[in-house]
Amino acid sequence: MKNDSKEVVDGSRLLKAVEAISIAPADAHHIADQYLAQVRKKSPGIDDATARALVADKIVARYAKLAGTVGGTTALAGVVPGLGTAIALTGGAAADAAACMKLQVDMVMCMAAAYGYDLNSEDARQLSFIIAAGGALEKAGVQAGTRLASKAGVNLVRQYLKGAVLQALKEMFKTLGIVFTRKALEKALPFGIGVVIGSSANYALTRYVGKQAREWFVIDSQM
Repeated sequence: MKNDSKEVVDGSRLLKAVEAISIAPADAHHIADQYLAQVRKKSPGIDDATARALVADKIVARYAKLAGTVGGTTALAGVVPGLGTAIALTGGAAADAAACMKLQVDMVMCMAAAYGYDLNSEDARQLSFIIAAGGALEKAGVQAGTRLASKAGVNLVRQYLKGAVLQALKEMFKTLGIVFTRKALEKALPFGIGVVIGSSANYALTRYVGKQAREWFVIDSQM
C-alpha cells in the first residue's frame, strides 16, 4: 500500500473505520479464554489476579507484534482482517493509521474480556476505544490532564462513560488524526527508513498502550 505523505488523516473517518473493523466481542472473549486456559494449565493453583496479569501480558505481546508487522509492510490487507473496509473509508496513509488503531482497540477489548467485562455491553466497547485512544495520545505526549493508568485516570474514563462519550471519542480521534498525519510523513522517508520507523514506532506504541491498559484494569478492579 502506498502512503501519501501529503494526506491528512481525518479523525472522524478514522474513528468510523476503526469502529467498522474492530474485533467482535465473541472473538475477543475467545482469545482471552484461550490464554487463560493456557495459564491455568501451566499453573493450576494460580490466583485470579495473577492469571489475569499473565493473560494481559500475552495479549499485549500478540498485538504489539502484529502492529509492528503492519507498520513495516505494504501487504496490510493480509495482516489485518477487514482492512479493505478501512481503505474504503479512509485511504492512503489513513489506512495504516486505522490498522494500527484497530489492533490497539482489539488488544484492549481482549484485555477487558480477560478482566471479566461483558463486551456485548456498549459501555465496555466504548471503554476499550477510550483506553486505546487515551493511551495512544499519552504516548504521543498529548496529556488529558491526568495519567491514564492512575486512580484519577480511572475516574476520568468512568466520567466519560457517564457523559458525552461519543463526543469525547470524536475529539480524541481528531487529535489522533493529527498525530498519525505527522507519523505518515516519517513513514514516507526513502531508502527503507520509513519501513523501519513504521515497524518500530507501531510496536512501541502498541506495547505502551497495552501496558497502560493493563494498569488501568488492575486499578479499576481494586477501586
